[in-house]
Amino acid sequence: MGTKLPTTRVAIMMRNPRALWVALNLVATGAYFGVLQWCAFFRLQSSLAATAMVYLLATAAWMLGSLVGLTLPGRSREGGWLAASVVSYAILDGVAQGHPYDLAWLPVCLSAVVVMGGYAGRFFRFRAGSVGESRSLFFLENTGFVLGMGFTVLGLHLGGDVFLRWLPWIAAAACVVTGAAVPRVPPSGLPLGEDASPSPCGGAVR
Repeated sequence: MGTKLPTTRVAIMMRNPRALWVALNLVATGAYFGVLQWCAFFRLQSSLAATAMVYLLATAAWMLGSLVGLTLPGRSREGGWLAASVVSYAILDGVAQGHPYDLAWLPVCLSAVVVMGGYAGRFFRFRAGSVGESRSLFFLENTGFVLGMGFTVLGLHLGGDVFLRWLPWIAAAACVVTGAAVPRVPPSGLPLGEDASPSPCGGAVR
């Protein structure tokens, strides 16, 4: 028999309260990455330089951080990486707005993007095995990422600069809330995977 499609596995998780919270947390974290990345890129483009080179450098910085985060050993302290990523965005936001169109501060902003991308890489190491097959993990995270991009574009249209400053914090809070709910829901007998994976609140997700 063939392997189940990610959508089938998600449907199974919907019947398991604990699994449902795990899935919601994965989607929320994916949305956080979409919001974080796009808010950072929009801030750089609007406050430092609206050039292709700045965009490409920011993309390269995110990818570098993701690679470093993915290759570092260990699967603990996810909450610390989440906090570091959102604080790094706050630094980028403050520097970019405090020094408009001053490219001398670009290295500082790109360093912040590396840290943000670092959590994106760590995420896949933290959550390996949390929902069984890796493609189910990618499916849920990518779904959230697309939603996060959509929220960012819509929010910028409706809320402008205020939205750009606070949305990453709201998205990070959603990760913490959905992650904190997971350990409080008793298992129903439907295993998600073989390994325990940490959630942003520090609990174990099975």
